[in-house]
Amino acid sequence: MGDRQVIQQNIHSLLPKLDDPDADLRYMSLNDLFGILNDQSSLFLSNESRTTTQLADGLLKALDDQHGEVQNQALQCLGPLALRVPPETLVSILEKLTNLTSSQTIDTSVPNTALRTIVDTLPHPQANQPPQPSVRNAYLAISRVLIPKLAGSTPSSSGRRGSVVRGMLEKDASKGFSSDAIDVLIRVVTCFGPLLQETELDSLQQSVMAIIHTDTAGTVVTKRALAAIGALVLFFSDNQLNIFVGRLVDDLSSSKITTIHRRHLIAVIGTVTRSAPAKLGPHLDRLAPYVFAAAGEDGVGN
Repeated sequence: MGDRQVIQQNIHSLLPKLDDPDADLRYMSLNDLFGILNDQSSLFLSNESRTTTQLADGLLKALDDQHGEVQNQALQCLGPLALRVPPETLVSILEKLTNLTSSQTIDTSVPNTALRTIVDTLPHPQANQPPQPSVRNAYLAISRVLIPKLAGSTPSSSGRRGSVVRGMLEKDASKGFSSDAIDVLIRVVTCFGPLLQETELDSLQQSVMAIIHTDTAGTVVTKRALAAIGALVLFFSDNQLNIFVGRLVDDLSSSKITTIHRRHLIAVIGTVTRSAPAKLGPHLDRLAPYVFAAAGEDGVGN
């Protein structure tokens, strides 16, 4: 009990220093918090909702610090904090970070990096093993908050009727598509793919394909979107893959397809072939003619 009291006292003495005018003091306070959060004696914090909520609020505020070293140290703290918070606090942290990704006033790469840090740190499912309760809780938080926000627009928490928040993968009118958001999706799929439901995989791939279907998406974003498809297809069911290939064939068969769009779709075929060759094998006879046609070797339908 004494250790708990000391740790809580230390945390509560450090949190006000995150608002100190001295950047060095803010950094050192975060460094001390990092040490506390990485110590096994702080595991009890998972049962301390009030303390972990205060910690989360302090770290999230520090993400907007004007000093890069302070900001980076706050990012470092979020990983171990995610392992110490009760499920409801984890949900709250994810919600606040996803909302920050649509901010027009801060560098949105920071909340996206924070999300990747948390996803990487949370316990992941292991091959050939049933998920532990901690893994299940982590997935449920991501499924509840992060996947819907990645997949598309969600109702606004402001309560205004009909108000929605733009999805992380949707195009921003001033900034375009976010390659950082695609990287968050890739980490979610890589870490929690075995637990993702078919509906979640389908909604995520549709959001990614919407980027690939956009001729003006840009080279960097398109490459990240292709990498996301390569990660997603590994977890497709046979039926999902069949539908996915059918959509590719329909799009490639369209008389209205542009040269850039065709190039992107051929790149999708190449990505899936490298990522899951055995799964794509049965569908090659449907896709190969379009690849050969694009290479100028054969015409489609010959």
